[in-house]
Amino acid sequence: MSRPSPDWSPVENAEAAADRWPELPERLVLSVLFGLALLLRLFYVFRHDFDSDEWQHLHVVWAWTRGLLQYRDVFDNHMPLFHMLSAPLLARIGETPAILYDMRLAMLPFVLVAVWGTYGIGRRILGRRAGLRAAALLALIPNFFLRSIEYRPDILQTMFWIMALMVLLGGAIGRRRSLATGLLLGLAAGASLKSILLIAALGIAALALPFAAGRLPASLLPRRPLACLSALVGGLVLPPVALALHFHARGALRHFLYGTVLHNYVPRLGTWSRPLRALLFIPALAVVIAFARWLRKTSRRPEDATRFVFVALVAGAFLAALHTLWPLFTTYDLLPFFPLLAIVVVGAASRATGTGAARAPVPARRGWAVSGAAILALTGVVEVGFVMWRHPPGRDGTRREVHLLAQVLRLTDPSDCVLDMKGESVFRPRPIYAVLERITRDRIAQGSISEPIEQRVIDTRTCLAAAKIDRFPEPTRRFIERNYLLVGEVRVAGRDLPASADARRPIGFNVEIPAEYAVMTGEGPAAGLLDGEPYVGPRFLPAGRHAFAPASPASRHALVWARAIERGCWPSCEDATLTP
Repeated sequence: MSRPSPDWSPVENAEAAADRWPELPERLVLSVLFGLALLLRLFYVFRHDFDSDEWQHLHVVWAWTRGLLQYRDVFDNHMPLFHMLSAPLLARIGETPAILYDMRLAMLPFVLVAVWGTYGIGRRILGRRAGLRAAALLALIPNFFLRSIEYRPDILQTMFWIMALMVLLGGAIGRRRSLATGLLLGLAAGASLKSILLIAALGIAALALPFAAGRLPASLLPRRPLACLSALVGGLVLPPVALALHFHARGALRHFLYGTVLHNYVPRLGTWSRPLRALLFIPALAVVIAFARWLRKTSRRPEDATRFVFVALVAGAFLAALHTLWPLFTTYDLLPFFPLLAIVVVGAASRATGTGAARAPVPARRGWAVSGAAILALTGVVEVGFVMWRHPPGRDGTRREVHLLAQVLRLTDPSDCVLDMKGESVFRPRPIYAVLERITRDRIAQGSISEPIEQRVIDTRTCLAAAKIDRFPEPTRRFIERNYLLVGEVRVAGRDLPASADARRPIGFNVEIPAEYAVMTGEGPAAGLLDGEPYVGPRFLPAGRHAFAPASPASRHALVWARAIERGCWPSCEDATLTP
């Protein structure tokens, strides 16, 4: 009877068995899922509905390319790193309605890094197979899939966040690792101020770790805790401070601080109007700690088990804080959470089936491999099904916005202002400063912001507006409906002239926006007397009362911004193409 080799260790052999590549059936399924996720992502870039935040970010990036300064010259309430990094790409692409697609495609590298980082964390604490499963699960989670298609800074934040965790969990904690982790967290904060929640979740998880994991392995404790903490904090504050100094050097530090911090703090905003809700964080955290204790036997070694418990605590603390302490909740706030969720789900599954704990090696059986592949395939089918249920492939949710940009570029010159709610016109200056997102609208309602929209439109002679006006205050909506005509996806300055019962009697009307106007019928230019003089073509009309006496009756008379007529946008602009 042969004796075991002195190098043999049940735990080490279990780790080696757990870190093998998946069996062939599972490798095939993983390949299909990753390929399908990429192809579907490329498809939905051109089909998934545009979110209004995408326009807002693009307009700010466009302002950078025109030498304007974020916060001072154009409103924004997000951190600036994402916009600053995007500006060279937008400048190179140029002003085209397809910019919405191009900038979405630019998000793909960030998503790939986040998926790769999820694999890296999963492999480090659960093994290669678990890392691959977590990455495949993440790539097709419906909310992550659809929201990460959009052009938004949360995707850059998520990439830096996952990279920070991968560095932190990658080995023994020393000053260099702490500094690198802090720098990546600082870059995440430079992309989105909501990183405050992520950093808080890290701190809460570190404090709760002894309660969830028991005694911590000595190999996980930093040898010089104070030096490591100093390096972490130093790296963390460096990117935000550098950004603040950038704006300070341009005389806009006050605007930077208002846009990123002061504007976003509104007492009684969202869940802050229900202060007792914050008390739910404590029982929610207790549930998270209890769940993390159940998970601690999942990984192969005590060090990795502790790391896995830490990941579960970070994910749970972030989710609990987001729902109880943060004022506004949106589904894209969950983008940094989903990678951790995928890792926890895969680890919990191995804990429930007893396949993840360190133990003596069990011979691999093909039946189990096929079963694992089948479960993975079924999970992918369910995820893809939910994606297509949420957004049927036959529906094009991008057409209206692309046509809007095409009309804006067709009807306006670079110096023309366009009235919109959140920067939908992208490539044109706005007559107003405020962007009508949720917080701004609450501030306007409370009276802490006063934006004379109507007067600014008149002063700048803004003759084009976006079609959607539902976020404007009611008086502004009435002003727009009174002074603009809906043509395709835009509104052009003008108004329908009231019909006159007596054909010999002039039609009276008011002009509030001074501009050059044409009088039109449904068939073409009208004939008659405008303010007592023969109408022979477009004429500049100052603000005030005017009258038009038609030479012959017509079913409709309308006053229309002359530029729209000159550029072929009457009676419709539906033939606008993807080139201005």
